[in-house]
Amino acid sequence: MSHTLTGQCIAGATVGLLSHILYFIRGYHDTQALGIFASHVVAYTALAGPLVAEKGIYTGGLTASAIFTSYLVALFTSIGVYRVFFHRLSRFPGPLAAKLTKFYGPYTARNGQMHLEQNKLFEKYGDIVRIAPNELLILSTDAIPKIHSSKSGCRKRDAGIYNVVTYKGEYNLDSILDREEHRWRRRVWERAMTTKSIHSYENSTRVICKTFLAKVAAMEGKSIDSSLFSLLMTFDNMGKIGFSHEFKTIEAGKANYMLGLLEVTFGQIAQLGELVWPLAFFQSLGVGGDSAKFDALTHNMADTRREAQHKETPDIFGHFIEDFGSQKPTAFFNKNILYSDAGLILVAATDTVAAALSYAFYFLAKHQDSQARLFEEVATTFGKTIPGEFTNDDLSKIPYLDAVINETMRLENPICNNAGRLTPPEGIVVDRVWIPGGSAVRVPGYAMQRSAKAFLQPLEYIPERWTTRPELILDAAGFMPFITGPNNCVGKRLAMMVLRLVLAYTVYHSRFEFAPGEDGTAIFTKAKNNLILKAGPLNLVFTKRG
Repeated sequence: MSHTLTGQCIAGATVGLLSHILYFIRGYHDTQALGIFASHVVAYTALAGPLVAEKGIYTGGLTASAIFTSYLVALFTSIGVYRVFFHRLSRFPGPLAAKLTKFYGPYTARNGQMHLEQNKLFEKYGDIVRIAPNELLILSTDAIPKIHSSKSGCRKRDAGIYNVVTYKGEYNLDSILDREEHRWRRRVWERAMTTKSIHSYENSTRVICKTFLAKVAAMEGKSIDSSLFSLLMTFDNMGKIGFSHEFKTIEAGKANYMLGLLEVTFGQIAQLGELVWPLAFFQSLGVGGDSAKFDALTHNMADTRREAQHKETPDIFGHFIEDFGSQKPTAFFNKNILYSDAGLILVAATDTVAAALSYAFYFLAKHQDSQARLFEEVATTFGKTIPGEFTNDDLSKIPYLDAVINETMRLENPICNNAGRLTPPEGIVVDRVWIPGGSAVRVPGYAMQRSAKAFLQPLEYIPERWTTRPELILDAAGFMPFITGPNNCVGKRLAMMVLRLVLAYTVYHSRFEFAPGEDGTAIFTKAKNNLILKAGPLNLVFTKRG
């Protein structure tokens, strides 16, 4: 290597080092992925052009590549050394790969079992684990209010996935970064979730329950994948109460195109393991793939419902249309906000409830004594208010039904990971450990709800811990299936209504048990953490009660 080239490579390395110190070490750059890539392409072109003109394509190209490689080696070496030894989170334990790169996230998500991989990290490294260069995973009930409460200084902005979950620049309710904007949007959602509104949705859910029971009756004695039908039920129910739309996937016995896209789209995001910049990169290019197809279907569904004007049967989206069409809208100022929250209805009212329902079927089939007790208790309310029917009000007064639901969600939290928050400049203190400001932090719901810190016999299905055995709950703050604080699940009461009605109707009319050859393992081993947990298959046999 000539002295001239050596000097040029040293200059390139110096620029790489300065790029890290003056730019990359400061601020949040994930959403700038396309700009960073483009600037490097321009820089390389500007470097190579004169060299090729002077030395020819071969020699000039090699010289430019050597200089640019020196730049990259110095840049990434500086980043690596800083992250391992000098970063504000360098004192926290965790895998070396996680300290070096965010690509450790896709590695843990490679099999769709990130929540289980995170459990292993706690077992190996303790209660606070560094899972990315600027991110901590925390297993502590003390952390929950300090991260999620209304008094918390932690924010969504620059904490990860929230920055890129948008529809043409508009955030849905769950991903809104600004607290004031979130407060106003949530008010409209809450109008769709009042006691009166939920009562108005009940009949639609009863129709779904009866459609499922008719399917079960037609297949009596045959094996039925209860996880699949849990998903179909919640999807059809979402269509009815969300948009007054009939999907009829229960009758078909299989997912339709939209449900398939929903699963694929969020599965692809989950496989990135909270790695944000690839999403930002392709969004900036306008490349959407399956996500764009899903958005287009959501857009079409929202427009169809909006054009239908008022519906005799109330639905959730109708409340959004009402605000959008008012003279002074408070939250839905343009169509893209409507489309963004339409997508949230599709996801939140389908996958989360489907996961809880799938695992409830599993636990009740495995624990026949629990199923028998649930039948006895729900039977006392059948026809109490409406002849021949269950009502949510009546079922809500049965402690054991809610206990079964709570214990199911405790053991198999549909929201396995919980998205992160960024600590305020002054940092936060968790269990007397100071966590620096500007750090992404999260408490994973799956691990927290199975922790011996919060529950005795944490891995055992014991519904009575929510009724007659409260001593099995050491710290109720560890139970967070609907999150907590101002960003808690706005649809909690709706989800509970659906779960109560489906379980009550099913248990009252049918007995169910594992099908021949079913050992109850596939529902766990083939489960996928698609941001929201998707249960694996569970084959049951249903028998009509005499």
